[in-house]
Amino acid sequence: MFCLLRRRLSSVIDPSQIQFLRPISTTPPPPQNPSDQSSTFTVSYLVNSCGLSPESALSASKKVVFKSPSKPDLVLLFLRNHGFSNTQIANLATKRPSLLLAKPELTLLPKLKFLEEVGFSDGEIADFLSKDPTFLCRSLERKIKPSYDYLKSLLGTNGKVAAAIKSSRSSWILHFDLERIIGYKVEILRNHGVPEDNIVKLVTAKTRSLGNNNDRFEELVRNVRKIGIDPSSTQFVKAIYIFSGMNKKTMDSKLRIFRSYGWSEDEIVSAIRNQPLCIDVSEEKLEKGLDFFMNKLKWEPFELAKYSNLLGLSLRKRIIPRWMVIQCLLSKCLIKDAISISRVLKLTEAMFLQKFLVKYKSKAPEILKLYQGKL
Repeated sequence: MFCLLRRRLSSVIDPSQIQFLRPISTTPPPPQNPSDQSSTFTVSYLVNSCGLSPESALSASKKVVFKSPSKPDLVLLFLRNHGFSNTQIANLATKRPSLLLAKPELTLLPKLKFLEEVGFSDGEIADFLSKDPTFLCRSLERKIKPSYDYLKSLLGTNGKVAAAIKSSRSSWILHFDLERIIGYKVEILRNHGVPEDNIVKLVTAKTRSLGNNNDRFEELVRNVRKIGIDPSSTQFVKAIYIFSGMNKKTMDSKLRIFRSYGWSEDEIVSAIRNQPLCIDVSEEKLEKGLDFFMNKLKWEPFELAKYSNLLGLSLRKRIIPRWMVIQCLLSKCLIKDAISISRVLKLTEAMFLQKFLVKYKSKAPEILKLYQGKL
């Protein structure tokens, strides 16, 4: 009977589809590869102990493998004891998972102490290292301290060194031979008559502008001088910072916007010379600013070039609300037509409120709502 049943089944079902009729093997599966077990444990640890997503943990497990939780547990305990939040630990583990195998007292602690001595607070240290954990992988004696020594000799105080490191938005400034990388650029600035105070300001607040190669930086300095900005002014180093972070395509696009509103080359140069920040705004903001001042207020290019700093102000939050208040007061003859809108826009918030809103709120009560954008 059983044979007959099998013959009938085989006539309608392919033999490969009747595996279930075969006896189930009782042989145990082969043992899992130890490396696979370690990888699985690593992923699990990164997810459960470090707060990584499964995808990030899987990616990180290709760079580091834990055979037991003992070493990473010590690192996590060390980081938490030094003010690292769960999010900061997750960021650090994502970017540099190998640090979870570091020796806390030998590798990590000296660098935290170094940052503390430079002037970083505990909170700043945790934030800085979670964003750029590469710093913890650098040699303190061969990389970090020599760069620090050069910065200290140039800037003078730990506070300014700390400001320079923070302004670079990463620890790259302490990764390389700084005297070789920015020393030549500092000499270029000195040779062009830039005062030492302004050089210190550039290095302290705009360190990334010195990351260009030497030839490009020298060309940049020459171009800023061609515009006519005085090397002894703070505008000179401000222009260097702005131009160093702008590629040719972006610059050309912004110049085309000026030209589309009828500006001559001399008027554009005049605007940049008066306030380099006018070319640093987004293309959208630049176009809206030009449209408002030239089409709404009917200013000529040469007039706006004198006050090009106004192009950096917010239309929605500052320019239009103040302009509307002034228009309302003019319509009620509470102020004179000769009032300078450029001076009004330059006033601090407190001064504007006192000079126009507080002073005239009884005679024109609607100006407060007008200023707040409710009318």
